[in-house]
Amino acid sequence: MTASIYISYAADLAAVVLMIIQMFRLRKLPSEKSTVIRYFRRFSLMVLIMSAVHLLQSYADMELGVYSWADFQRLSSADQTAIILMEIGADLIDIFLSTIFIYMWITFLCLYLFDDKDYLRRKFMAGFTPLIIATAVTAVCTPLAVLSDAGFWIYVVAVCVFFAIRIYYFFIGFRLLREYKIQNGYLRFFNPWVFFIPVFAGWILQDLFSLGFSALGCTLGLMLLYSSITSELRYIDRSTGFYNMDFVVYLKGLIAKKQYAPSSVMTFTLDSPEKMKEFSEILKKQLPKDCEPIVHNDHEIVVLTNVKEKGALAMVIEDVKAVTEVKAACKLKKKAETETEFMERIL
Repeated sequence: MTASIYISYAADLAAVVLMIIQMFRLRKLPSEKSTVIRYFRRFSLMVLIMSAVHLLQSYADMELGVYSWADFQRLSSADQTAIILMEIGADLIDIFLSTIFIYMWITFLCLYLFDDKDYLRRKFMAGFTPLIIATAVTAVCTPLAVLSDAGFWIYVVAVCVFFAIRIYYFFIGFRLLREYKIQNGYLRFFNPWVFFIPVFAGWILQDLFSLGFSALGCTLGLMLLYSSITSELRYIDRSTGFYNMDFVVYLKGLIAKKQYAPSSVMTFTLDSPEKMKEFSEILKKQLPKDCEPIVHNDHEIVVLTNVKEKGALAMVIEDVKAVTEVKAACKLKKKAETETEFMERIL
């Protein structure tokens, strides 16, 4: 038990330090999808608070030391009551923070994938009912653990149910990701496994082995998720917000994995590099979704698409030309041509 207390304290201290570092890293996030970014910052702040509370609890446990039942009985009635109330309070806070964490994760996932608050409200607000009920029941049963043997076993059952409910919400996250993949295909620059695995491992170590790794697991999950999301930044051209030529290598990797298959390309050529920034803002408003705009050089942008007919591409080009003067053309992938060969031909 002594080793467990010190290990938990070290894990919680690491969680707080890492989350402070993470809060500084958040400044690098781009301004696009501002709603999602603001929510991710709030999510990170909540995990920092959770880590700090866990650290205070571990510090208190470390200061109190390890009490055997005989040691506990030798304490005064007031000291016994204080310790019992402290442990009950710590459990209640942990239950509450775990609930908030799950809610914020599912909410963030909905916002990131579908960028739609109404989607969350329409499909999943009712879905949080099991979590709310499980939290309330566990909170009510927590004081029962010290009142009688029957109350202790009621508390154990409530905690087990609460653990099962948390696992259920993990599967809700998987269902959301599956639904997105069915509707939109492969999800780039977002690896949910780097979040799920540390968080789940932290819960297992804390709930089953009494090692305080819950906060550290949540912290590592959030930090790795951030790294996954921001990995796209290395491919972004800062002046235009479009992809740079390094992105072509990434796309070829997706093609090799059968996760991307371009069918056509539009090319926009400017007569002066100075016009590139202004033109990029115009082009952003005209391009449909599922396009890959890439800055080919200082005066040319190529846009890879999945469109297989020139008519649709011509309409987009005409819409762009109606707003600004630019040379534009489009090409289709040949039937006998592979996707990689097509990209090498146009780029």
